[in-house]
Amino acid sequence: MPQQLKPEVREKIIDAGLHAFAASGFRVTTMQEVATGAGISTGNTYRYFADKRALFEAVVPARFCRDLLRLLRQRIEALKGIDDVRSLSADAPYHLLSEELLRFCVEHRLRVVVVLTRAEGSPRARFGERVVGSLMRLATAHAASLGQPVRLTRAQRFALEQIYGGFIRAMAQILEQHEDEAAIRSAVEAYTSYHLAGLRGFFAGNGAAA
Repeated sequence: MPQQLKPEVREKIIDAGLHAFAASGFRVTTMQEVATGAGISTGNTYRYFADKRALFEAVVPARFCRDLLRLLRQRIEALKGIDDVRSLSADAPYHLLSEELLRFCVEHRLRVVVVLTRAEGSPRARFGERVVGSLMRLATAHAASLGQPVRLTRAQRFALEQIYGGFIRAMAQILEQHEDEAAIRSAVEAYTSYHLAGLRGFFAGNGAAA
């Protein structure tokens, strides 16, 4: 009679996989490493997941990526027509959505790190690029919503891509290096203020601010 699979063992494997992927990345992590982290044999790990890709799918499911992208998109869309976030009240949609996004990232801290900066070779390898592309389009649309359409040159588009690439890497590093929620909040607030000021400067040269 085949041995019954245990939900608690499966969750231990997923948790060990999450920590291994966050520490080493998908490409470098081995199933043996995951098994050691879960406290079981490598052979037993394969009874629950056919291979490393199947494990990654369980650690970072597609719905998680959709939720993260949706929250990022909603946060920026809430700024439509708004020139300066400092003019917003504490209960403005932008601030409420920023809080929802931050709570999501704190709750799923290591998953965000994995999908943004440790997914090379995995089924989510290009998710970080998708995020950057989406943020670039939203930022440009936001600048246009202020009544001054932006026409970016090839060089300016490249610069904006670097700005947002740096932004998501910085957010991932904050989540990776800080476990305490208060510390994460403080670091995110400081970096976001810097980021928004930089975007305002970038778009000012094109007749708009973001």
